[in-house]
Amino acid sequence: MPRPTPSELKAHIRADYDAAAPGWEPYMAPYFRVPAARLVSDLSPRRGDRCLDLACGSGLVARAFAARVGGHLVSACDFSAVQVDEARTVLQAAGMAEIAVRVMDAEHMAYPEGSFERVGCGFGLSHFPRPLVALRGVWRVLSPGGRAGFTVWNGFASNIRMRFDELLLQLVPAMEAWTSSPCEVAFGRLADRNGRPERMAELMRRAEFAGIEQRTHQFAADYVDAPTFVDAMLARAERDLREVGLDAEERAGVRAELVADLGAYPRESFVVRRGFVTLLGARPGG
Repeated sequence: MPRPTPSELKAHIRADYDAAAPGWEPYMAPYFRVPAARLVSDLSPRRGDRCLDLACGSGLVARAFAARVGGHLVSACDFSAVQVDEARTVLQAAGMAEIAVRVMDAEHMAYPEGSFERVGCGFGLSHFPRPLVALRGVWRVLSPGGRAGFTVWNGFASNIRMRFDELLLQLVPAMEAWTSSPCEVAFGRLADRNGRPERMAELMRRAEFAGIEQRTHQFAADYVDAPTFVDAMLARAERDLREVGLDAEERAGVRAELVADLGAYPRESFVVRRGFVTLLGARPGG
């Protein structure tokens, strides 16, 4: 199997996030809201701190920063222009249009050196093809004494999520070939390797962060029922469904089958519990 180049892999990951962007806020934000708030709490931004939400998605970390320091001191960036458009729409609706959102690659940030006292990245670092390059960029844009925080998952997916994945492949067998493509396999390996807290801590040390620490957290996301859960998971699988060419009628049929199967699960199954780790470090000085 040919190995994709970093640029090919990055384009593949960007297309994933482009496809998922419209469903991110309505379906995925409830799942990521608690970790975003915890990340910002762990970073403890002070009055007057300039803050950056790196790989911002719909801007959950940016909103949590803005609640602490005011939106005028918050910036956000993502390499997906579609995600950035969604973030601007969401932030404007939330009364936070003053947050400056830009299309920017985390591995090539255009912010001047020392631009921020706090940088937060929610579950994005493990998806960067060259995370050490990105970490060195974060170190550069931090002011001396500034702190950065990154969240990674800690623990396995729930039984109901595993059942969803299994059933989706049964209902859409063409997805198996797509998920076995070189870029998808490389993406999975990248996320697995770089999503480990010990790996992230080592990369932070190599990027010359000081005072590195890990904080372990747990949370529960309540999806309420089978239709809500299925819609959220399908939103994350949007790229896969596009690639195999399912039309609207076929999608509706797949959704109905998924809801019927998972609807047999008890109510508590839709309260999905996950663990995650916040990794914190500082740029020396200040």
